Amino acid sequence: MRQVFDSVTELSYWLASEGFFVALAITLIPYILITFPLQHGIRKILRKYDWENNDFTFPMVAGILNGVTGLTIAFVVVTLWNHHREQDAILKKEAQVIENLHMDLRHDSSMMREAERALVLYVQTVATMEFNEQSRQQGSEAAVKHLDEIYKICQNIKDPLTRSRAMSELANLSGLRHQRLSGTFSSPIHPALWLTVVLLTFLTLINLILFNPKKSGYVAVSVASLAYALILTLANQLEYPYLGPLSVSMDPLFLLLQKYENP
Repeated sequence: MRQVFDSVTELSYWLASEGFFVALAITLIPYILITFPLQHGIRKILRKYDWENNDFTFPMVAGILNGVTGLTIAFVVVTLWNHHREQDAILKKEAQVIENLHMDLRHDSSMMREAERALVLYVQTVATMEFNEQSRQQGSEAAVKHLDEIYKICQNIKDPLTRSRAMSELANLSGLRHQRLSGTFSSPIHPALWLTVVLLTFLTLINLILFNPKKSGYVAVSVASLAYALILTLANQLEYPYLGPLSVSMDPLFLLLQKYENP
């Protein structure tokens, strides 16, 4: 079971990295199978046994299934949307803390150049390496190295009040960085919940076929399949905030780089 969950996680991450339309095209494949060949087979069985005009299913069960499916999908989308917004807020706070730290270090002209250089290198490392899975480890090591340099610079500030402020901002920066890293390549949605959502959508579509035995049912199932594929693709793109077209904007970090002098 653990291997299944790991495979679901890897597939979800791969889809998010491929972009919205590629993820949508791949997500549509199983729903197209339900919309056309599988639906045709189910309707053929219904006609064969003369069940098309019989109310052989229970409306209450169908209503419960539709309700559970809708609530589960809504929970997943809202959770991922909040996760996306939290990561965006964390990145903006991190940029603001870096700016505050830069302002504190400017009070000591003797180390201003060295401090600005360390801050620029830290921002460059975060913006170009920590959001890339291949260079994440190397980027994290480099970022910690630059934070250590900034820490040593802060310790050498002569004014006690400025030094205390700078150390406090540095602690905030470290804490925000850990929060950001914890949500960069990890999903708030457990793989078991993803499997549950997919299973529920399939069951709902099959139930829709059973309740719409006439030709109009083809249209209803097709529209529902497309809607589920779109919703799940949107959720997948929100799952990893720093990947895909819906990724968190890096503008706060890039604006800092434009503002500071190059080391």
